[in-house]
Amino acid sequence: MSQKYEPFPLHPVLQHLFQESLNVSPEEVTQPAVVRKGFDQQAAALLSVPDNVLRETREITAGPHGAKVTITIIRPVGSENTTLPAILFLHGGGWVFGSLNTHGSLLATKIPAAVIFVDYDMSPEAVFPTALEQCYAALCWTETNAPSIKIDPKRIAVAGDSAGGNLTAGLSLLAKERGNQAISLQILYYPVLGTDFENESYTKYADNNMVPRETMKYVWRAYTPDPAMQEDIKAVPRKATTEQLEGLPPALIITAEYDVLRDEAEAYAKQLNKAGVDVVPVRYVGVQHGFLTVPVLDRPQARAAIAQTLECLRTAWARDAKL
Repeated sequence: MSQKYEPFPLHPVLQHLFQESLNVSPEEVTQPAVVRKGFDQQAAALLSVPDNVLRETREITAGPHGAKVTITIIRPVGSENTTLPAILFLHGGGWVFGSLNTHGSLLATKIPAAVIFVDYDMSPEAVFPTALEQCYAALCWTETNAPSIKIDPKRIAVAGDSAGGNLTAGLSLLAKERGNQAISLQILYYPVLGTDFENESYTKYADNNMVPRETMKYVWRAYTPDPAMQEDIKAVPRKATTEQLEGLPPALIITAEYDVLRDEAEAYAKQLNKAGVDVVPVRYVGVQHGFLTVPVLDRPQARAAIAQTLECLRTAWARDAKL
């Protein structure tokens, strides 16, 4: 193993599981790259992109800075000659882990659209704004190449869960900053949006098993090692002013009752509303962070959240007179 990073605060059960399955030492198992591999391995056994979709992986270079990133285009079988709307999906995992294995099935078979999965670079090896620029490159590439990949460039939404929700909000802000109007809807599932670790939900659920407060502090350090990075609203959207939020795409913000991130997401929804942005904030009760991406749960809240996503997409795309 090359460079050593701050150990990831892995739950003892997962630490033992990863240590055994990956055949690594107690010291190695908490290194971010090993944690990443462990989560990916476990997800591959439980999750996968279903067989009734087509997948095409491409290495692209786009955006004003020539960012390079791998994307996977996922679309329903039989839609090869049909122009579809698209969802640019930015996965969660605290910017530290997450992949097509862990998140590929979230929207791929549930929404009648193509899903562009962005395999952005992970932290702490890559720090802000690397992943965000890669996501912007994917957005620019999708819009520019829409005709050749059978995508409607006027019906591109961006969605993300957790850290991917942060990237979704950051991408919407970055697109506005650069005059790019390609995003028709931003969908944020239990997003990371602020750094107030003492608010009510952080205090009440600090020691929850899904995303403890100490884990969130860790991933923020990994993504923004220089405190000055957290002054950028594209890293910490909660710091945006009303003027900076004006004119953003409509938003669907879904939160979980038992989640440390709940309050910051709901506060951000109020900020968007104050700025005149169409926003639908919904709290699902009785569930924790990640309730959409844990397949063994198959909770009614997850099914309802997907149905709500579909309805918001229909509304946004119909507003643009494209359906």
